Amino acid sequence: FYFVHSFFLQPVDDRNVYATCDYGIEFPAAIGHRTLFATQFHPEKSGRAGLLLLRNFSRWSGDPGEAEC
Repeated sequence: FYFVHSFFLQPVDDRNVYATCDYGIEFPAAIGHRTLFATQFHPEKSGRAGLLLLRNFSRWSGDPGEAEC
């Protein structure tokens, strides 16, 4: 995925981390809580992988148990 900058959020509760990335250190790449979902990267600039993520997100119910890579 396409990352533009070097800062990231670290949620208090690790259950809110939906995806991580390793770029010298492991950091949250996607987080969520209740009706909020956010990515640290730009899916729209991430080629096929980003388009697939957006497609899957649009079909996702929001249930963390259904999240899959």
